[in-house]
Amino acid sequence: MVQKELKRKTKLYTLVAVLSAVLLVSAIYTVTTPPVMYGLLGISPMKHFTSIEELRTYLITNTQNPTAYPDSFDNDSGSEFWSRPDSVEITGSGFESSMPPIPTPLPSSIPSAATDSAAGAFTTSTTGFSTTNVQVAGVDEVDIVKTDGKYIYTLNVNYDNELCSSVQIVRADPQSPEVVGKIAFDSSTYIYGMYLSEDGNKLAILGNHHQYFGIMPLNEIVPRDDDVLEPMPTSAPSDFFWPYNTQTFVYVYDVSNKAEPVLARDLTLSGNYINSRMAGDYIYLIVNQSADLNDETVFLPRVSIDAVTKEIAPTSIYYADIQDAYFSYTTFTSLNIMNDAEQPTSMTILMGASSCMYVSTHNMYVTFNKYESTEIYRVSFKGANMSFRAQGTVPGYVLNQYSMDEYDNHFRIATTVSTGTWDNRIDYNNVYVLNMNLGTVGKIENLAQGERIYSARFAGDKAYLVTFEQIDPFFVLDLKDPTSPKVTGELKIPGFSNYLHPYSENYVIGIGQENNAVKLSLFDVTDVSNPIEIAKYVIGENADYTQSPAQYDPKAFLFDPQKQLLVIPISISNYSIYEPFPAPEYDSTDNSTLIVFPREMQLIKEGSFWQGAYVFSISPENGFTLQGELSHQSNSNNYWYNYYDSITRSLYIGNTLYTISNSMVQLNSLDDLSLIAQVIF
Repeated sequence: MVQKELKRKTKLYTLVAVLSAVLLVSAIYTVTTPPVMYGLLGISPMKHFTSIEELRTYLITNTQNPTAYPDSFDNDSGSEFWSRPDSVEITGSGFESSMPPIPTPLPSSIPSAATDSAAGAFTTSTTGFSTTNVQVAGVDEVDIVKTDGKYIYTLNVNYDNELCSSVQIVRADPQSPEVVGKIAFDSSTYIYGMYLSEDGNKLAILGNHHQYFGIMPLNEIVPRDDDVLEPMPTSAPSDFFWPYNTQTFVYVYDVSNKAEPVLARDLTLSGNYINSRMAGDYIYLIVNQSADLNDETVFLPRVSIDAVTKEIAPTSIYYADIQDAYFSYTTFTSLNIMNDAEQPTSMTILMGASSCMYVSTHNMYVTFNKYESTEIYRVSFKGANMSFRAQGTVPGYVLNQYSMDEYDNHFRIATTVSTGTWDNRIDYNNVYVLNMNLGTVGKIENLAQGERIYSARFAGDKAYLVTFEQIDPFFVLDLKDPTSPKVTGELKIPGFSNYLHPYSENYVIGIGQENNAVKLSLFDVTDVSNPIEIAKYVIGENADYTQSPAQYDPKAFLFDPQKQLLVIPISISNYSIYEPFPAPEYDSTDNSTLIVFPREMQLIKEGSFWQGAYVFSISPENGFTLQGELSHQSNSNNYWYNYYDSITRSLYIGNTLYTISNSMVQLNSLDDLSLIAQVIF
């Protein structure tokens, strides 16, 4: 019954998800933490609240724009109530009972489950295997595909089934590849990705649970006891809203027996998933929850550890003396996925609206935009221990995590400043070098006026920026002296790069667009004063439009310098062309024309859609050499028909290339790309 109602609410969920995503880009919703912060590294320089009354007073006094917390529901304006899970007060037992059931493995659906009771089903070639493309070596990032060189764990989504998503466990042996295990989730769950322990025996799955409680008056802050979903009305009175509850979870499974994964840890927090990293055995998770007031009632974040729920105490919430239009709790949580007996540790900071996150081997940097500036918070970590260390501010906004970097006890950040109005906007770009106290020690300002940053990459004592307006300026920056950074070289070429990836110390790969086609560039930066584009490859330049997920999601970018291998997903679109039939002829019998409205259209050119992976060899000597194209696509050219066949990831194990879509894992030889096998989901 509930599932049928959920399906009837697809449009509502879509709208809510979109609005939530928009708010998430600008707001941090925090998670709950235990009332005790364990093992902090030293004394935090931030203050903390002494009581719930002080927290309430702070929010009332320092919220600059009271309309940030609207008093009424406005269907046209996109009221915050669309994504305010925290405006629904959940008492102790209610929080636990409102959590969806934990997904369980489904070994009975796997025909060959009994054959994989041990972890090592085959031996990986000495040539090794690829891992997730990450920004910082030694700091893993969540992804929808992971491998230990013997098994592949991949997220599969099927919205036509009541169990909407699952993690498929695939034996990667080219001699006998097959699905050997599965963990299924229901339609209220969104999976962000996974982490896999180094020994391949623990799998952590991260995601959100979304719950819709039906229509409620604003003065009723307790959710309904039942789970019946009411039909969405065409309109609602101003004193009603749709409470939409979101919880973030980390489920850690023991997958030493691939056929029968066993849930080992359950960490569930109120609020929205923002980002995470994994270093060693520890996952570092950031969850955000809006610091809402309802009739001056303060709603605090909560955390459930293996079904034991606690509310974070105001005395454990840290803050700085700032004013903002929006506040949120940002909770940093560490979880040891290898030691089930070790309790998670957490710390919470009251911040403004979130921007993005960068993590080095020992520090987490979280930024949020405030007017024309970016606030930066540094939290250090070591194992389970975390501590707030510094706060700083720089002008402008940050594009993404690759616009930030830590090197030689300095934090570097590239920003774009946009001033003026939409019809008279002034853009320019800056690079700042900060010390560990987040005080500025060096800067480059007013770079590329009239343009904004499209990609950035820091590499040791150098940095590379791409800005764009009409052409693609590729800048090389010298950061050897933190107090005196400088631009040493500039190259102007057509198009732009969305993502930059170091090939080696002297070469950088760029992927972006030229006109409506995907463009690959190889830059020689040996002479920092004279960068050169020594090779380029344009994909589908004769097509109407081509694009690659690797432009915006670096985890879709597979590169190995030793193998000189580059694999990226590509989609190529050619649009159908229609023209009206010839105009009606003159009717001589009554001296009139035949009026046809609307005029009928005729198909002049049939459109086409191709999606797959381009496999290149790449070297400074030979540039980009296309080795072949792989596709999981069916015979249809229809985009929507082929959505589940779209390749999103690729990896190699030994001498086998694995391409992964929502419908299968395909194995091809790296020697000649000949097909070895397909594992269909």
